[in-house]
Amino acid sequence: MSQNNLLETYQSILESIGEGIIFADQQDRLTYINQTAATIRGIKTENFIGRSIHAVHSPKSSERISNLLQSLRDGILTQSRRVIEVRGRYFENTYYPVRQPNGAYIGTLLVSRDVTEKEQLQAENQSLKQCTGSRCCGLEGFVSISPAMLPVFQLVGAASPIDSTVLITGESGTGKELVASAIHRNSKRGNRQMIAVNCAALPENLVESELFGYDRGAFTGAASSHRGKFEQADGSTIFLDEVADLPLSAQAKLLRVLQEKTVIRLGSEKQIKINVRIIAATNRDLPSMVASGSFREDLFYRLNVISIRIPPLRERREDILPLSDFFVSKFAASMDKKVQGICEGTRSLLLAHGYPGNVRELENAIEHAVALSQGDCIAPQDLPDSFVAARSDGQQPVFPHHFADGETISLSRTRGDYERQVILDALSRTGGRKAEAAKLLNISRKTLWEKLKQMQET
Repeated sequence: MSQNNLLETYQSILESIGEGIIFADQQDRLTYINQTAATIRGIKTENFIGRSIHAVHSPKSSERISNLLQSLRDGILTQSRRVIEVRGRYFENTYYPVRQPNGAYIGTLLVSRDVTEKEQLQAENQSLKQCTGSRCCGLEGFVSISPAMLPVFQLVGAASPIDSTVLITGESGTGKELVASAIHRNSKRGNRQMIAVNCAALPENLVESELFGYDRGAFTGAASSHRGKFEQADGSTIFLDEVADLPLSAQAKLLRVLQEKTVIRLGSEKQIKINVRIIAATNRDLPSMVASGSFREDLFYRLNVISIRIPPLRERREDILPLSDFFVSKFAASMDKKVQGICEGTRSLLLAHGYPGNVRELENAIEHAVALSQGDCIAPQDLPDSFVAARSDGQQPVFPHHFADGETISLSRTRGDYERQVILDALSRTGGRKAEAAKLLNISRKTLWEKLKQMQET
């Protein structure tokens, strides 16, 4: 192949690739600009060939580019990367010095790669990481810095704009109704009131009349017709809390509502068309109830379209102190108290507790403490007795430990429990910022991540 043909082939290759290619010679004059680079910068190649490389940069970056080119020329830098924004898209500009085999500098190669999707993904990930207490996730009042809550935030975001049925599971007191409210509030039905029903609180003989309504004369005392909860929720969302407590007869009618989008009032044969989104919640093990025959299998699969499990507080213990601070501010304001925070000695008590009642138990404890507090911070004696006594979850009590006669204790477990408390306290002090918490603990960020992972697994 002749030299001219070879050069034409190389030029064809450079013109066909997706990256922008610009070359400037020893005097920083532009000698080559491929079509991709011209498109990225919105220029015509013929108008820039022979001009200084500064011509394709903004005037305010002139000094920086001059210093960069000199560093590449002198061998101080072997390359330099910088992300720039051009008309709403992001490009990674990489500068390379080009040298002859003997090391003599012959120019600078500038490669521009479109990294818009990468930058957007990083921004979304950062936004998600910062979505801890959750205004950006629509979970107002739901405070969390725990990685264990990220799947919940993600699912709330995914489920909100669609109409699919959602099943929220989790122990009592974890905040299932808050999650349901967030999904509704951020949905296209959010301008209407969500209708909430506590299925466990309905007497069995009134379940069907409350949910599906009744016509006048349907039973003794039915002096007028009554719209049930499903009719009241038409065009909105109905939240069926503790759905596992519905009797089998009501489960069958609920299944028909899901399948046919209609309700039939007691004492009537008329089908009433409804447009309702259903969000259900339970603290019970529905698959086990299906296996035992106490919950309909077909209804379970109809409800379990999108499943959101809220972890108990013991699985996200790093949330204990941020939640406590949130509740202190809330109740201090409502009670007009001057309590501003939590005393140091109280923090270890809060962290050591087992929380069988989850966030609701913590909230009630802080309300109790704020009401009794006589100072500007919550003291240990302000907490309920169960917090000051030995830990309710069977683990070791708050440090330091005092041995009873004949008692033995695992030193490794004691050390592990104390380490957990110190880490959680550091995370609380830094607002969940792990890099700052690692500095406070005098350990590397990697070590902190490894310890947090171990804490999640234990």
